Amino acid sequence: MSFPTQPVFVHTGDWDEESRKHPAVKWMEEYTKTQVDSRVWTDGKVMNDWHTSDFAYQRSDGGRREGVDKVNGALTEVYGPFSAHKHRPTFLLCWYAYSLLPDKQISHKHYRREDGNGWTIFGHAHVYVGFKGVEGTITDPDGDKWSAVMEAAFRFWYVKDESGKDGIKIQETRTYADPMPAIGFMLQKGIVSAKDLGLA
Repeated sequence: MSFPTQPVFVHTGDWDEESRKHPAVKWMEEYTKTQVDSRVWTDGKVMNDWHTSDFAYQRSDGGRREGVDKVNGALTEVYGPFSAHKHRPTFLLCWYAYSLLPDKQISHKHYRREDGNGWTIFGHAHVYVGFKGVEGTITDPDGDKWSAVMEAAFRFWYVKDESGKDGIKIQETRTYADPMPAIGFMLQKGIVSAKDLGLA
């Protein structure tokens, strides 16, 4: 049986010289470190150099925020409870794809094209989180201490855009994360209560 295929960039492990050979993956490393993990979104500035005007962020619970002016709010919803956090990728796939269509759906034929106007990345990462005034007991590969670590998968769409950082902008992020390690820690330490979570 024959079926259509396309080249896919496969990377296992953390960011490194090999991952930086792919322009979208290299871009994503800088975006993750300098924009998301450094928490620049807390200053309220719209990050137009990094996001398309119709950027969308979808949380693990399916909730979405759409529009570049909603980026900071979306990141605050996800990472606001923590005083610090860090993403460490373990595995990712990257392939050519056309950007999202106006109805936010992607035709299957776009997955098979090598001349698309951008890329899609699907990957897994460990997300380390910390809380102000709480000493961490989990050590990441860099030797930093954290309160909890979560398993998370992400899917990203990027477009080639000369006005963006290195000619690329991100158009959509979808997260698929298990928040229970962080929620369990917050309940244990009294940072949140069962009532806060709607459980009592």
